Amino acid sequence: MSGEMRFTEHLGELRQRLKVVFLSLSVIFAVLLLVPRNPYEFLSLTGTYNPLVSIFLDRIVQDILPAGWKLIGFHVNEGLEIVLVASLMLAVAFDIPIIAYETYRFIDPALKENERKLVYPFVISSSILFLVGLAFGYFILSRFLLIALTPFFVAGHLDLTIEGADFYYVVFLTVFFSGVAFTFPVFVYLLIRFGIIEASFFSKNRVYVWFGTYILTAVITPDGGPLLDVILFFPVISLLELAVFFGRRFRGGEPRAASKGRRCSYCDSPLDPAQVFCTRCGKANA
Repeated sequence: MSGEMRFTEHLGELRQRLKVVFLSLSVIFAVLLLVPRNPYEFLSLTGTYNPLVSIFLDRIVQDILPAGWKLIGFHVNEGLEIVLVASLMLAVAFDIPIIAYETYRFIDPALKENERKLVYPFVISSSILFLVGLAFGYFILSRFLLIALTPFFVAGHLDLTIEGADFYYVVFLTVFFSGVAFTFPVFVYLLIRFGIIEASFFSKNRVYVWFGTYILTAVITPDGGPLLDVILFFPVISLLELAVFFGRRFRGGEPRAASKGRRCSYCDSPLDPAQVFCTRCGKANA
């Protein structure tokens, strides 16, 4: 009965934390979508109304759309669709700190001491790499994409026009997947850190790892030719090699147990076959 009660309490806590995330996300989304960019124009009843998210859309056009290109709309609701999607994506981006905090508070009681020590480095490193990846995707990949396609438009005697929804969605996806790609090395380091994969696996299979990484970068980048894939591939593979290097150093400097690899259930330190109490944390192991 107590087990059922505990499970019910966990569900209740999860519901509360999801409610906080949903409410904060809804508030940010509503502000971006409904608050006017220029309140004075809105109150003057001139009929001009631009939501707050239009500042973000203007910035994208100024930073990424090459000179000479024009955006066009093919559908009646295309402008509304773009504004809704942009507001939602920005709301999620602004809500990430709240999502991360609520997630950590929910899983923290279940973490062991050694796992808890890895939470902050993991969150900080993955967050920094994700932000670097977003900046790389925004300022380099997205800009290069249309520039790389321009000669083909000229060769085909086509006007330099692109549908508005296609332009914004390509930018959104390129930036997002670039951020995701930059976080892969963190997970590789954790796999090596916990001994799930040996660092030697990457050394022995470097050609296959590099080839697989290139295929992955090609899949997650929109059409822009192989050059765009290479531009994303080099920073990702460099970070991956660094993750393997530091993972190997950690595993190499870690003391080994004298037996079949028994480890402490609390701090992950090596234990001898007959050892009961851990010399590091002092806790008993069955």
